[in-house]
Amino acid sequence: MSSHQPASLGAAALRPLREPMQLNWTPLSTLGLILSVIGIAGFVIALILGRSQRVWEIWLVNFLFFNGVAQGGVVCSASFYLTQARWAGTTHYRMAEAFSLYLVVGFVLFWGIFIGRISIFPWILHPSPKQQLWLNVPFLFARDGIALLVMTIISVWFVSSSRRPEARSWAGRFDEIDMPPVAIRRLAPVVAILYCAIYSLLAFDLIMSLSPKWHSTLFGWWYFATDFWSALVAMGLMAVMFRRAFGPNTTASAPGVLHDIGKLIFAFSIFWIYTGFAQYLVIWYGDIPTETFFIVQRFWHHPWTLLSWSAPVLIWVVPFLVLLGVRPKRTPGILGTVSVLGLIGVWILNFILVVPSLSRDRLPLGWIELTITAGFLGVFLLCAIPGLRRVAAAALEPVSPELQPRME
Repeated sequence: MSSHQPASLGAAALRPLREPMQLNWTPLSTLGLILSVIGIAGFVIALILGRSQRVWEIWLVNFLFFNGVAQGGVVCSASFYLTQARWAGTTHYRMAEAFSLYLVVGFVLFWGIFIGRISIFPWILHPSPKQQLWLNVPFLFARDGIALLVMTIISVWFVSSSRRPEARSWAGRFDEIDMPPVAIRRLAPVVAILYCAIYSLLAFDLIMSLSPKWHSTLFGWWYFATDFWSALVAMGLMAVMFRRAFGPNTTASAPGVLHDIGKLIFAFSIFWIYTGFAQYLVIWYGDIPTETFFIVQRFWHHPWTLLSWSAPVLIWVVPFLVLLGVRPKRTPGILGTVSVLGLIGVWILNFILVVPSLSRDRLPLGWIELTITAGFLGVFLLCAIPGLRRVAAAALEPVSPELQPRME
């Protein structure tokens, strides 16, 4: 791919940061299709071989992970509007919304959990009289299905409003103190509030109910904080990848923007460990067996110990130690590595939240898990391409002179 020198910015005129350049999206589309085919093949073969337990376990893990990244991104965009964040013009809004199309597919994939419900939820075959009013199949899938449908519709509506000319124009006016368009002002708080409520509900129903005797009132908001952070590291990786494609002089990959994304990753990794430790502290000093077994099984029992400890290391320890200074946040290689490790850490976290509840004494991590995860990743990449095209277009849009210092 050829390289171009950045265009100079005049004080009175708006000019593009870069000359027009087209990315070739065919390799990414091809990769997405190949991974999707691998996932479908692995799914079918595993079911034929009678490995339905492992199939539906990993289906749930990947549903939670990829839906969390996509939905967390939409909430990131809403939070940018709520705080009137215009530090990268329109680019960081497009980055946050890049995966929103997957939410529609994710709603369809949710019903795979219904198909595999007997393999996933232990309370179906062994109901608890005390919990049966809440934990029963019709009520659980009705409330979660309706909640996801509402969240998806509101998110798509919000993203559509965010992409309108008036919203893009507002985001580009860095030097003016004015409110976002009316539609955005109304939808952004709704998106944020529904996200907190609905993703807490999903955490309770799809994760906590796998161990029906375990409960934690802090679990829901710790989990939606995890999904929010996963979207931030996805944005960090996106910025680094666009820098490789376009060079450093775009609003997606300029040092100032990398610095801002790095600060968000750093800050919310601390918030994540804070909410996690607050949850652990209550369980620890209470020392009630119905609360402690969930933690003990994962962090102190073979074969889960190493995998469980790797999640907080990748989500908190690495971002905290590596991104403590200014230079690492502005260094693409470092920020990109932290982002990749963070995404891996969140996937591992979803894995250890789900699978040990269903497979207590064995670690089912083989070709079934790898192929189905590849399939989900392939579908996710295919859904991301339209959003990534918008990020590329926004990164090369003209930038006001007032915004230029934020790019440095």
